[in-house]
Amino acid sequence: MIGRLIRSLSGFSVVLFIFGCIFLGAMIKAGDFPQIYFPSHDFEYVMENGLKKGQHIKGEIYYSLGTFASKESYTQYEDSRTASKTNGYYYMIPVGEGGMAAVYIRKDDLDAMNVLTNETYDYLMGGDIPQTEVHFEGVAVKMDKELVGLESSFRDELEYMGYTESEINEMLTSYSDGECLVLTGPAEMSTMHVMTVIVFAVLLLSIFLIVRSYRKEAEYDRQRESGMTYTKDRSEGMSGTSQTTYHINR
Repeated sequence: MIGRLIRSLSGFSVVLFIFGCIFLGAMIKAGDFPQIYFPSHDFEYVMENGLKKGQHIKGEIYYSLGTFASKESYTQYEDSRTASKTNGYYYMIPVGEGGMAAVYIRKDDLDAMNVLTNETYDYLMGGDIPQTEVHFEGVAVKMDKELVGLESSFRDELEYMGYTESEINEMLTSYSDGECLVLTGPAEMSTMHVMTVIVFAVLLLSIFLIVRSYRKEAEYDRQRESGMTYTKDRSEGMSGTSQTTYHINR
């Protein structure tokens, strides 16, 4: 059976399968897949119950306590690198009753998030409840998985706000299972859906080709055991088509 399976693995089907597995692994490593397809909670739920790693959160952000870190990218060459480009910012948001987490906001929502931050602090000083809402959809992941050093910046910001180390640890234990969590999601959900369809289509196609080839090999083995011979002849004509013939020995 093992030998038959090995004979069934054509170069094309194997390449397709490896390609699909690599992209599936990259999606899982990013932290959004498959959780982004799980049932979601809104921010009202987060405000009441806190945040857990792996939760799918979708809805409007109601409060913001300001940014504490940014995410930058650049291209490294052998002797130099390009200038850093800021892709987005991390904002601190309340979770549960007295807990804190973070959310990654891309540049398109930066202005609205800054307005929401100002409205939040005005509200804390006795003003009106914030009116600005920023839509977000993503998954709660551990901070240092999202960006190295992000958790340290998060803790430093909490200390700057007046929390002691023991208070920070107690806060995290109560509302995020003791972990510093950040909400992060794909830039475009439509892109995420398209990529998911492509990856699974590639995997299914590769599996279909392998199974079809395996069945042909099994039929060949069955005919050989029953005293028949099975040959494959490939035509070399202009059409480039292949032709299969069966010869039965009596």
